[in-house]
Amino acid sequence: MLLTLRYQESAQRPACAAFLRGPDPAAWLREIGRWGLAAGQLSCYLVPESIRSVQLVGLFVVVKNGELPADVLEPYGVVASRLYVPVRAALWPATASDELSAALLWPRQLLHPAIGMVGFDTTDEINLAGLLDCGPPRPTAWDRARPGVEPKPRLERVRVLAPTVAEVVESIQEEVGTVPLAQLPGLTEDQPGPAQAAWDNLRRRLLKAVLAVVRWLPGLPTGRVMRVLGLVILVVMALALLFSVFSQLGSGNLSGLIVPLTILAVRIWRSFSEKEKSRPASYRPTAPARPGMFQRMENWLGGRIHNLEQKRQNEIERLLRLFGENMDEALKYAIPLGGPYQNRGAAPESARLGPRATNFNLGGLGGGGRVDVWNLDAYRDNLRQQYLAAARQEVEAGRHKKAAYIHAHLLGDYHSAASVLEQGGYYREAAALYKDHLNNRPAAAKCLENGGLLLEAADLYAELKEHEKAGDLHQKLDQPALAARHYERGVALFLDNTDHPAAARLLADKLADPGRAQAVLLQGWASPKQPETCLKQYFDVLAAGSDEDLSAHVRDIYQHHTPAARRVPLLQVLTAVNARYTTPELRAASLEVAYEVVSTEASAGNVSHLALLRNFLPDDRLIAADCSRYVSSASRPAADSSKTGQVIAPQLDATISWQSAVAHGHQWVAIGWRDKRLHLARGNWYGNVEYYSWMTDVSGIQVLLMADEQHGNRILLRTSAAVALETKQLPKNKYFPHALVVESPSWLPPWPIRIALLPEGKLASAQIRSSFIHLIQYSAQGKAEGPFLLTHEIPDLKFDEDARMWPSELLYRNGMYYTYWEDQLVQLTENSQRMMAYETPDGGNYMLVRSLYSAKLCLAIATGEGFLLWEPTTPPNKPGPVFSTDSMASNMQFVGPEHLVTTHRSAITEQHEAVLYYYTIDEIQPMRTIKTSSEFVAVLPTISRQKFALLEDTGRISLHSISESEE
Repeated sequence: MLLTLRYQESAQRPACAAFLRGPDPAAWLREIGRWGLAAGQLSCYLVPESIRSVQLVGLFVVVKNGELPADVLEPYGVVASRLYVPVRAALWPATASDELSAALLWPRQLLHPAIGMVGFDTTDEINLAGLLDCGPPRPTAWDRARPGVEPKPRLERVRVLAPTVAEVVESIQEEVGTVPLAQLPGLTEDQPGPAQAAWDNLRRRLLKAVLAVVRWLPGLPTGRVMRVLGLVILVVMALALLFSVFSQLGSGNLSGLIVPLTILAVRIWRSFSEKEKSRPASYRPTAPARPGMFQRMENWLGGRIHNLEQKRQNEIERLLRLFGENMDEALKYAIPLGGPYQNRGAAPESARLGPRATNFNLGGLGGGGRVDVWNLDAYRDNLRQQYLAAARQEVEAGRHKKAAYIHAHLLGDYHSAASVLEQGGYYREAAALYKDHLNNRPAAAKCLENGGLLLEAADLYAELKEHEKAGDLHQKLDQPALAARHYERGVALFLDNTDHPAAARLLADKLADPGRAQAVLLQGWASPKQPETCLKQYFDVLAAGSDEDLSAHVRDIYQHHTPAARRVPLLQVLTAVNARYTTPELRAASLEVAYEVVSTEASAGNVSHLALLRNFLPDDRLIAADCSRYVSSASRPAADSSKTGQVIAPQLDATISWQSAVAHGHQWVAIGWRDKRLHLARGNWYGNVEYYSWMTDVSGIQVLLMADEQHGNRILLRTSAAVALETKQLPKNKYFPHALVVESPSWLPPWPIRIALLPEGKLASAQIRSSFIHLIQYSAQGKAEGPFLLTHEIPDLKFDEDARMWPSELLYRNGMYYTYWEDQLVQLTENSQRMMAYETPDGGNYMLVRSLYSAKLCLAIATGEGFLLWEPTTPPNKPGPVFSTDSMASNMQFVGPEHLVTTHRSAITEQHEAVLYYYTIDEIQPMRTIKTSSEFVAVLPTISRQKFALLEDTGRISLHSISESEE
């Protein structure tokens, strides 16, 4: 009978043996060792190549007891107790077991699809130890070995070399052509040659030197004056004559000036020398009836200098006219208006404008050379507007490098230059500008990432300790080892920051280690920071496993990991888990735990949690009404002692040094730091608090929270220096009806530029540049939209570098901006160049807050001497008088329609005080003072108009009543 094998899609029998292909005993032993079975459980047989060749082709292994791994390459099963065939093969023709057993000759036989039938006697079984060839040691000295050739290091990355600054400059210079101003069409004025231009420069310097001497001479005694004057004129003329001879610049003008001045100097010297000898000692000159010689000489010299200044002004006017005729050509002669790298020395003055390259130049930003300073006071506004219009035109035409040149080289606005370069796809240049000139490494990293320069971006993210982001980029580059290394660093940082949910998310999602994630989340459930979030995430990780029984884990969590104080929060978590993962077993286990927890609480007199049972009995329509009636009857005697709408002030984490807080609707957000890292608390006035944190080192950096509930759910984290802070999504949930987004965009202009929140997620920035207020609007993604200039009406309005106060507010309401600079309150109109400024009489301004309770806009402004109120939309639109206080306010907030609270540190008692004021627009009266030894860091309105809260740096929140009778 001829037996054959036919392949089947599924296994026909269990695997109890395996064929190990190949003649290498070492490979056989490695595979057998991987199975984890004892040698006594295995029977091994050598398999020949065929009946005609005894060359080995493999090893056949039979497992006496035990199970083979599921990933064995060639598993075999047994038929008729002695015949071993592949598990996915069937015998053809089909044969009964007794008939097949009678036909078999050997104790064990193998039917291989290629080799055929092979029989094994009991004596053919080999011992595994026999496969190890360990011969006797040979008498060989092994101490003379030499190291071999070291293997080449493994290639880890391939990087494109970044172009040097010189290469960037060379590439952009090819696009620029320069033409002398004299060759431009439409300019009919005669242009001087190089000799005349040099002479103009020399003459200007000589005239200024002589004018300075003439203004100095009248202070000397008369006789000495004349002698010194003649001597000075002689020396100056001699130097001019020598310069003229050696430079071959002599002309009619030159000789006509030198000769008469020389004769005049000789005559003055001789005349006054003789008169000085003949005058008596008591001689006193009388005042002349007409201007004296010095005054006439000063007037004459001033007129000559004025003529040279007029030539420079004519050049500026020609430049402005050229902008209207040919903007591309005009840019070549544009005068820079400022920047941190200007004025590195004075260059020789000239009455002419020379051409400049008009493309962005990285090499020309950091090493500003000597410049010829032009007086642009009368033209600066017009020039700036022309430059901004030219920048917008270049962006619309797609010439982003030229637009960057205008912003960086001409306007000194490196932030806008970087933004324009990024918009045009010049990511490497923009990143260099962010990193090297703006010191904004987070923006540089984001820019490199957007440009596809992932390796450079990953290195920069790693420097910023954003290891998760760095790992994601290495994962995109198919570098799993480097990605895992950064993920592990991220986990360590998260755990060091007690951020268990974030650490577990990395472990589960990025490192595929759910076991470690579960252990971390159980630690988070035992910690005071976000325990419910940790437990919910724990069940999510469990549910991601295919064979996990959540009901068993519910009982284990309740019995071994939940203290008495956490039992009610456990029911809150189980409610969410049952809503998401509905199974009969999970519902039964959760209901069992709920019965026990609610029963224990009710026995202790706390029946408020009885209503939680309805979450676990969704089909029982009467449970809610029954629980409500029971709770009402049980709590009726104590009903009079509780008040509807009771405000609860929780105690925040005392290990965090809290810095500030803002209110947003019926919730509030506080910020503080611990171990050089930022921590955020989100709370409401019912006692619920959530915690979030960042890993970035913020030591030495001031942080400010900015919120405006009228313009959306966005909260800005404003920092005094550029740092990388990831966006935090504060979700909507049962405790907080509105979601919030806390972010610090990398493109945000740096402090002290003022920022305002606008509708639709937009932002606006305002700053003073060369005595002009510059206002720019940004889209939600950071793109500058419609920059325009607002000309101020106060000539001396400057921003003192030493007087920059933190923070600096900018408020937007109904098309108007409100802010302050030093002792000026400023009101700006959005769509025009109109501006109103009001001077405060007592010191500079340093804080501005608005009332949330007034239908009309009402502002409070803190000054160096106290504070004042301002209703800018109510006639006469001027701020009220300053209410003087003993100390400068550190915080200020409206807490009612007619009440304001300020906080300060008393210079007398050295205690921290909060003062409640009653105010009208014309009168302010202090009502009550609250004292504490800890610093007040925020004043917060509550859901009750009769109460306000004070947050201390220790995390203590105290409630206070506006009415003295309720205090």
